[in-house]
Amino acid sequence: MKMQKMKHEITEIAPNTWCLSEFRLVNAFLAEGKEKAALIDTGCGIGNLGETVKELTQKPVEIFLTHGHADHSGGIYTLPQSPVYMMKEDEKLFQEMPATNEMRRFYVKTRVPVRYPGEGNVEAITALIPEQEPEYTGEYTAVKDGDIFELGERTLTALHTPGHSEGSVCYLDSQSRVLFSGDTVNHSIILMRQPDNDKRLIRIYHESLKKIWEQQEKFDRLAIGHDGILLDKAIVKDYLELTGGLLDGSIVGKYEEIGFRKGDVARLGQAELWYQCDE
Repeated sequence: MKMQKMKHEITEIAPNTWCLSEFRLVNAFLAEGKEKAALIDTGCGIGNLGETVKELTQKPVEIFLTHGHADHSGGIYTLPQSPVYMMKEDEKLFQEMPATNEMRRFYVKTRVPVRYPGEGNVEAITALIPEQEPEYTGEYTAVKDGDIFELGERTLTALHTPGHSEGSVCYLDSQSRVLFSGDTVNHSIILMRQPDNDKRLIRIYHESLKKIWEQQEKFDRLAIGHDGILLDKAIVKDYLELTGGLLDGSIVGKYEEIGFRKGDVARLGQAELWYQCDE
């Protein structure tokens, strides 16, 4: 595999809607309307996401972050003219823990063997990390729950869904019947360990899942942040039942260490929840 030919993988998931996979590490999604386009998340910033976006649309692009973690905000620098939208609750994550080249190298070292295995891939993808530390301003426009963003005969509706982070947000595209869920709903979800292993964060996440399911007549699939591209919406019910069981005590997980995950985990159907995660 020639390093210079490694590019984001493009998959059309609906009309004028694409997944831009950052070497199967993390997904960004591009949704084009008649007037402008929305880029939902930007990956770690490995390779030039902006160039890939411009291959697909010449319309103005606005960036919508599902949350402030560096593996979703790290590619902002490749589209310096694009405004960034994010929930205020994740401002600390966004400004105090930005994507850096050190973080990108660590991410490649720990994630590539799991998500993009293959001889030489760690070295090839590491070579795509910028030589100079990208400029990072930390500026954004605050999103509020229920905000509607007009793209031109197409809208995105923000749903505040805390749990994975305080400012996690999903974007509902009822026209394409897709919910862009970031890390709120994936094959495997991480909730960080709480003081005294209390259930506060599980309860918060459970309420977010209920909010998503209340909109289930408006979408069929979820466009997810990692480990695949699309999931049927039925997985939301699995997570609802799983978190409900953890809250009432009918489900009890156990401590495990798998890949880069370490912590207490429980599973039900398609759902896997690391609900007291140390790493």
